Amino acid sequence: MRVIQEDTVRQMYLKQGIREIHVDKNTLVTQQAKDYIREKRLKLVEDETDENLPKENTDIHPPRQTGAAKYVTEDGNVLFEKPEYMTHIHGNTLVMKNHPVIALRGRLDSLEAEIIQVQYLAAKAGKKQIVQELDEILSYCRTMLACEVTGKPLPQVTLLGFDEQQQRDVSHHPQKHFGMGHLLPDYQMNEWCIQFNLLRTRSREVELGAIAAFVSQDGKAERTDILQGMNRLSSVFYIMMCRAAAKIYDKTGE
Repeated sequence: MRVIQEDTVRQMYLKQGIREIHVDKNTLVTQQAKDYIREKRLKLVEDETDENLPKENTDIHPPRQTGAAKYVTEDGNVLFEKPEYMTHIHGNTLVMKNHPVIALRGRLDSLEAEIIQVQYLAAKAGKKQIVQELDEILSYCRTMLACEVTGKPLPQVTLLGFDEQQQRDVSHHPQKHFGMGHLLPDYQMNEWCIQFNLLRTRSREVELGAIAAFVSQDGKAERTDILQGMNRLSSVFYIMMCRAAAKIYDKTGE
């Protein structure tokens, strides 16, 4: 019996753009795969025979099933135990821990840790507005990570009170919004400018990790929603730098 798992459908859709999944009556489609088909509004077609089924695509590598196996790899191998150098990428599919997607998750986790560190410093200094703004960004990072793991689309949200277009305008035209030109990082900046600049550079590193994970050598991109979301992060941290340089956090008394 042929088995179609969520990972197989996901790769057929994301890598090849297939929106019509053909199976025969002897094919088992897992519930997770059916849920993914429904979520992406794909079409599941049951053929009378397997003559019309596409030949196995070596780029997809649907996992081969065995009753005793607990895990599968992206190239279809089955494993009974999880090696220490491998980890879950989706479902029971294992990959090397240096896989680009796993590396991206690690970088995003590190960024979250650094955001929390700056939040701690802001809380000690009584900067409530900074704490709240960083909490908003932290929540966005966590949502991004959850969407990557589950395959769900990243929702459009406002950050620092701006939608994406407004955010672009503010970050590109600091003279108009803050009465000053673009900032050149320097040790003489105030403490919060320096902290936000560090977060800005870290977010750029995360974005590079996303490009490595989701953009192929020929320029084809998957998860463009996450790539777009990563690009937003550096802009919001730059806006916070400008606010700090303009002493907006001092003016609020928080």
